Amino acid sequence: MKARRAKREQAAERSAGGERQVAAPAPEPIDAKTIIQGVVERIPSALEAVTAADGAAAGPSAGLNVAVRKAVLDEFRTRAQFVGRLAEIDALLWTTADHGGELVGGSLLDHLRHLRLLRITEPEEGDRFVVTEGEGEKLEVLRPAYVDEVTGKVVLAGHLRRVSARDSAEGGEA
Repeated sequence: MKARRAKREQAAERSAGGERQVAAPAPEPIDAKTIIQGVVERIPSALEAVTAADGAAAGPSAGLNVAVRKAVLDEFRTRAQFVGRLAEIDALLWTTADHGGELVGGSLLDHLRHLRLLRITEPEEGDRFVVTEGEGEKLEVLRPAYVDEVTGKVVLAGHLRRVSARDSAEGGEA
């Protein structure tokens, strides 16, 4: 686990041209104030839905508990959807020759860090990838994998292709 983290930190310190840069400070944890504001905004509509469905038969505390629970779940579902879409966009740009260019790639990387979303481009972390094609003993990354640091869950599985050692050596000499 420590080796993986060290590799990720080294990769983050390198720019697209292979030059070493000063590593950006670790992102702040998810802003609790933002999450709470999102939940508070959702409570009135969730409370209306619960009281309309249950009528006046249920006590106000039961309705409030259900409304708060629904609002919290909706807020986290919204975050998960946003993180998933951002990972899909970044993966699409990553597959282009210049990885989306310095401006767009750098901007997306900042967004990924802010959301505490890791882009995994090392095939050694095979549990986060799906092997889609090819034959051979070496693995080549076709699309990176994305992991939510907050939950530890894979947001978007990466794709790997098997290549023979000879094919990968020939590709490196060209």
